[in-house]
Order: sequence, then structure tokens, then C-alpha cells
Amino acid sequence: MGTGARADLVERAATLRPLLEQHRAEGEQERRLSDESIAALDEAGLFRAWVPRRFGGLETDLRTIMDATAEVTRGDAAAGWLVLILGCGDWLTGLFPDRAQEEVFGADPDTKVCQVLTPKASAERVDGGWQVSGSWAPASGCLHAGWAMLGMSLPAHGDEPADAAFGLVPMSELHIKDTWFTLGMRGTGSNLLIGENVFVPDHRLLRRGPAMRGVFPRRSNDSARYRTAVVPTLATFLIAPLLAMAEEALEHVLSQAGRKGIAFTSYQRQRDSTAFQLAVAEASTKIDVARLIADRSAAVVDGHARSGTHPGYLERARLRQHSSHAVQQCREAVDVLVSAYGASALSESDPLHAILRDVQTAARHALAHPASNAEVFGRALLDVEPNITEMI
Repeated sequence: MGTGARADLVERAATLRPLLEQHRAEGEQERRLSDESIAALDEAGLFRAWVPRRFGGLETDLRTIMDATAEVTRGDAAAGWLVLILGCGDWLTGLFPDRAQEEVFGADPDTKVCQVLTPKASAERVDGGWQVSGSWAPASGCLHAGWAMLGMSLPAHGDEPADAAFGLVPMSELHIKDTWFTLGMRGTGSNLLIGENVFVPDHRLLRRGPAMRGVFPRRSNDSARYRTAVVPTLATFLIAPLLAMAEEALEHVLSQAGRKGIAFTSYQRQRDSTAFQLAVAEASTKIDVARLIADRSAAVVDGHARSGTHPGYLERARLRQHSSHAVQQCREAVDVLVSAYGASALSESDPLHAILRDVQTAARHALAHPASNAEVFGRALLDVEPNITEMI
């Protein structure tokens, strides 16, 4: 993607901030992104960033979509999260057989694909495909999606071994149960999806095992965008909204430091306190570390794709661990800033209140689980088998 096109997408994302801020409270109240916010994101091309170019998409590089997502997050964290999740759904769909891509994007390239990739249901082999019943959550963006990508377990069949898989299912064949009552990220509408005897034809299936090794059934999409390793791409992209939240928290705290005092001390301005100075330095350094990890990881992931190589097992485990560390650095930075800022951060009228709730919720994404990622990386370093997950 050219420098001009990259800057244009990021700039368009930044211009949406006032509108997204205006509708943020509505999204929290209704527990779904407002129609105005969705329309603005559509018009700016944010939801086409990872749609295949042959359907009118942009196929942006990872760094560009991360920077654009960060700009959206500064306006509304829930909107940034949906750009992340639905963008990943578009990208993963581009790895499926061409026939499935035609069904999803052929009639409407603005169709959105939510996903719950954990194999939460078992499939039964039937003529031409698989029959699945189950429930999947949390399905962020399901209230705006036309398709869902659902994780399922497949038994052995013929020459195919037992495996987990991702299956594409029209939202019209699923039921949405309203379950998303949460501390933060309320506007993402991450409800529960229920499917009963849903038919998933073979061409709408992506087997997880081969996909983790960089073997995809797609034929037409052969650009670098569709050669990137699955989990390193998802995990690295996950940093973007968390990084934006932490940066917003730092910016707000610094902006108030010259007019806000410290209770029960002689400090009339927080900025004059050595303890406060140390706190903002610590928080800023954590954010800097997260930024360095995000930039390096994006360069590594896209570098492999451009060169036509697939990162080895240890490198993929390292990228997943680095992503998790970056996410936790962002969460810890916000915690440090809230403590330094004081109890007013817990007031709903203060901008830190929403950031604190959102970052605490978003940082708990399963792909960022600190202990699991550290174990995966440690096992890879020590060549200890079997490992605890195939999602590396």
C-alpha cells in the first residue's frame, strides 16, 4: 500500500473522532454501535480495509489498519474494537475457498463478518458438508454483521483427521441472544449466537490445523495481505485499540496535571509532585514499550508475507507472547495513571472512567491471556511437547 493511500486511510479515521465521540454514550446505553457511527465507518472505508481487492476492498498492510483503528478508538473504544474484529473477519474470509468469498462479498463488499473462533460446537458429517448445533460468544459486531465465522470441532472423516475448523454461516440462520451486560466495551454488542442444525457446506470451511501452518484453500487472493500468518496477525492487530486507550489516558492525565491538586498534601498542582512525575514516567514508558512491540511485530508479520515465507513455530509463539505483553503494558499504564490521578477518575463525568472500564474489559481477550501466552512461549523455547494450543 502506497504512502499516500496509507496516510489517507489513517486521516479519514482521525476525522471521524468528533462524530464517534458524539454517539459514544448512545452506544453504551443501547449496548450496540449507533447506526450513525456504523455508517460513518462504512463511508470512510474502515470496514473495507481487509476485504479482498477483487471485491472492492483495500487490502491494507497491518501497520496501516492498526494506526487507523487507533484513531477510531480515540473517538469510541467500541467502534475501534469493531473495526478490529470485523476487519479480522473480512481478512479470514479471504483465506477461505473462492466460492465462499463470492457468497460473502460478491453481492455486497460492505458485508461484515463477525467471528467466534473457539471450537464451541461439534459438527456431524452430512452430504456435502457438516451439520452444527451450538452457541458461540462473545460475538462482537454480530448486530451489524451479515455473516458469522464460527469455531467447531470436526471428527475424522475419510482421509481427513479430526480437526478444529472455522465455518461461515449467514446471520439469517442464527439467533442472537442478548447477553452483553458488561463492565466495559458495552457498545460492541458482543452477544451470544445460537445455531440449531446449521448446514455448513465444505467450501465454507477453513480447517484450523493447515491454516496455522500457512496452508490456505484460497486461490484468487495471492497478495501479501493473504499470506500473513493467522495468529500473529490477529494477536498483533489486537494491540491497536488497547494502545490507543492507554495513550488517551496519558494525554488526559497530563492535560489536567497543571490544574489538579493532590488531596491531603500541600501540592496545588499534581505536576509539581515527584511521586506524580515518577508515575507518569512509568506509565509513559509502558506505553512506549507497547508501541515498540506493535510496530516491530507488524513489520515482522508483513515482512514474512511480502517475502513469501511463513514464520516458524518459535517465532509465532514469540509474536503471540509479545502481543500479550504489549496489551498488559497498556492495561498497567492505565492503572498507574488512574492511581496517580486520584479518585475523580472513578466518576462517570471524567474521561478516565470510560477508559478504565474499557481497557480492563478489552485486555481480557483470550488471545492476550498472560499466563497462557507465557507458557506457550516457554514451551516453544524449551521444545517441550505437547503444547497447550494449536492457535500459534
